Formats: sequence, C-alpha cells, structure tokens
Amino acid sequence: MSTTWMKTAKNLACLDKETLNQQVPMLTVALCAAAVLFATVPLQIPELTIALFGAMVYAWLHMFEPKKQGKTMADPLKAERGYLKSKDIEASMSGHAARPSKKKEVKQECRKPSSVPISAPTFQGVGWEAEVGELLSQIMPTAEGNQMVKDLVSSVKRAIWPFLPEAEVAGFAIGNPARRCAYGVAVPEIDIVLTVSPEVILRGLERKGTPGGCSVLRRDPRKLHKAAIRACTDQLVSKAGFKFRRSAFKSEDPKVTLLAPGASEGAVSLDFSVNSAMPLHSAALLTECGRLEPRAKELILLVRRWARDRGISHVAKGHLPPYAWSLLAVYFLQAGSEDGSGLLPPLAGFERSAALAGKAGSRMESGSERSPSKDTEGQKSTAALFKEFVHFYAEDFNYRNEAVSVRLGRRAPPEIALPLNVIVPQSGVATEVAPSIEDPFDVKRNLGSCMTAVSFARLREELSRVDAMCSSGCPLEKLLEPWVPPEREVAESNHSSDEALAG
Repeated sequence: MSTTWMKTAKNLACLDKETLNQQVPMLTVALCAAAVLFATVPLQIPELTIALFGAMVYAWLHMFEPKKQGKTMADPLKAERGYLKSKDIEASMSGHAARPSKKKEVKQECRKPSSVPISAPTFQGVGWEAEVGELLSQIMPTAEGNQMVKDLVSSVKRAIWPFLPEAEVAGFAIGNPARRCAYGVAVPEIDIVLTVSPEVILRGLERKGTPGGCSVLRRDPRKLHKAAIRACTDQLVSKAGFKFRRSAFKSEDPKVTLLAPGASEGAVSLDFSVNSAMPLHSAALLTECGRLEPRAKELILLVRRWARDRGISHVAKGHLPPYAWSLLAVYFLQAGSEDGSGLLPPLAGFERSAALAGKAGSRMESGSERSPSKDTEGQKSTAALFKEFVHFYAEDFNYRNEAVSVRLGRRAPPEIALPLNVIVPQSGVATEVAPSIEDPFDVKRNLGSCMTAVSFARLREELSRVDAMCSSGCPLEKLLEPWVPPEREVAESNHSSDEALAG
C-alpha cells in the first residue's frame, strides 16, 4: 500500500514540475494535487499528509534546477559562430559523417542586379595581334602585384600568430592582381595558404577554449581541416580587418574567399586555405612554363583571363577551376598541334613540377622525357596559339574518349585510376562525359568532376562562340565582353522548352 502511495506522490511531483515550468502558481498546483488524491485514492489522513508533503518538497527542489538547453552542439568552435546546421550537429555528436542529401536540381544561372557592373576592356592597339599584346602587358605579373601579395602574407601572419605561432604562411599570385576585371572577387588571383600540422591545429583550438570539440575533430581529419579554416578566418576578420566573402567547404580543397583590408568596391580578393597544395602546384607549373617557353606562360594567363571574364571559371557554379584551365593550356601546347610536335614536354621535362609530383606519388612513365620542338622562327604568336587552343577544344578534342593528361603529354584515353564524370542532362535524353582533366600531382583526381549538365553546356557554347569569332576576325574587345546570365524569364523559358522536347 505504501508503495502505491509513493508512486502516486512521485507522479504528482512530476505533474507539479510540468505545471511549474508553465509558471502556474504553487497554490493552484497544491489544490489540484489534493483534489486528484481525494478523488482517486482512499487514503487516511496521516498517509495523505505524508504523500502531499513529499510531492510539494519534490516540486520545490526542482524549481532550482537550471533549465535545459534545446540543443547542444558537439563542436563548440562551430557553435559559437553558428556554422553548423542541424544535420551536421547530429553527425558530429554521433562521430559519423552526415548522410548525403538528395542531389538538387541543377538550375541555370540568372542575371542579378550589380551595383558596380564591369564593362569590356578597351585597347589602344589596332588588330588582333596588337590587342592581345596589349592585354598581355596588363595581366603579366608585376613588382606591384608581388609586393601586394607579400603585404597580405605579413598581415595574415600577424593575425594568425597568437592562434598558431608554428604555422607557415605562403602567398601565390597568378597574373597581376592589381588589375580589376570581371569576376575578380568570385575568382581571385591571389592564394594565401597556411601550412601547419594537425597536432598544432588541435593545440591551437584547445588554446581558444574548445577542448570538447577537439575530441570529435581528432577523429575526423576533414572536420579538423574545416575547423582550422574557420578559426583562422575568425582571426583574420576580427584582428586584421579582412572581410568574409564566401566559403567553399564542399569542394575537395576547402577554402574561404576574403577581401583584403581597407578595400571597398574595387576590392582585392583572395582565397585562403589550410594545407592546400594546389596553389603551389599551379604556381610552379606557370613558372616552369615561362622558363621553357615564354609563349606558354602568356597563353596560360590569356586563357585564364578569358575564362574568368566569360564566367566559365567559377567553381561554385560548377565550372572548371582556374588551375584546370592552366592544365588545358599546357596540354594543348604538348599535344594539340596538327603535326604532332609540341612546344612543351611531358611533366617529366618540368624539373621542379616533376619533383613535386614525385613527392606526391605521381607516376612518371619511362620514355616520357621527350624534348619539345623548337619553333626557332617564332612563326606562331601567342595570339595565334590562342585561336588554335579554342579550336582544338571546340572541334578536335573528344571529351568522351580522351583525357587531358599533362603528365603524359600525348593524346590518350583516360586511365583506369581516373574517375569519369558522367553527366545526365535534365532532359534525360543522353548522357555526356565532362572533361576528364587529370591532376598531374594526383593521378586519381579528375578536375572536371565539379561540372554539371548546365556548366558543360555553357562550356561548349562558349568555345563554339569564340571559335567562330576568331575565324571571322572579331576584335578582342568583343571576345572578352563580360558574360552575364540571361534574364530569369528567358532562362525559365529555355528550361521549359528543353523539357518539352524531351517529352
């Protein structure tokens, strides 16, 4: 009998607790409890008094308990900045990666209003050769641009030092970052890379007061990588005056895009990453191309500038990264000529890049050290090579059966280790294969894996457009006119027409 009374008292106490949480007066609680007891349980006065007294004491003690938080983030570093979403929170608490969401429908880009529109470049020279030469003089690396990178590296070092004093900071610039152009913020010319070991990162996070999150990060290197970028970004924004622009954490090389301190509308943007080797590889390849063949360096810069101005070099939209465009230019100079001779050798002929590839485990084939052909007469200028580059990828290159391999330097199908990016168009008519671009420093990495049906169609469209313009003698100013997405109504109309044709 006493057991039943105790259970009843406990239930009443729980009832009191829930009611108290709703801020109901204690007197009302007591009266309700007494009414329930008298109505349901035939008790004697002493037993009733004890049960009621126990319930009231139990409720009174629970009034002093702290309220529970709705959700607890497993990673305090992400929690304080609000970086995690709900699915990330559950995944980090369980120690497993978040379940991939369903693939979203690829939408066509639509025009958005711009407060500072960029107009097409103008040239003083007359004719294709003169215009290309004038543009190259503007985009080639300069002492001013190199000093700008050094100043940014110094600013980053000062901001990061209290957090990660053991870290090393390096800066890389492809071209002239001082020149403002279309998509200059979306596709920065400057890369700032922080090099630091995982153990040092963990110690730095613990010094910032995140010991609870470090146990989770220790088990997941990719989460640790992202946490380091977030923590460094916090330091750069709060201590050095950098402005956060966007993040790209879904890519294979997570990074953030920042605006340099003190910049406004004509801001100098940069990509900040941790332990990323791609900027080093890209800079080493460009430097050695300039040493082996000056026109190769000029062509790389010209191709990257054209791809950026025409909106086909923005990775966040599914386009090829600038590094991939460098590889496309190098591969064309290796294997794109009609007579089979190339201006550049395979990767084994690049002394520094071959050494970096060897450290990364990239395989060099025997007999691939052939020397490039010497165009001693200089019959083809960089302007002429650009026209041939566009025609090669617009008409000659077989995207389904060939791979861009700077390592091999010859036309060949993709190797088995290189994954293909098979694209299924929204119309569902037929599958396509996106460009297979082998990273010479990681032969299992396909730099074309980021492409979608929309971005691949946009690539083919732009190559055909420029090929036709080059054939008709169109001026460079018209060719580099900044691309803008179509109006939303036009884009939706085109999408509906494609679906109707598919049906």
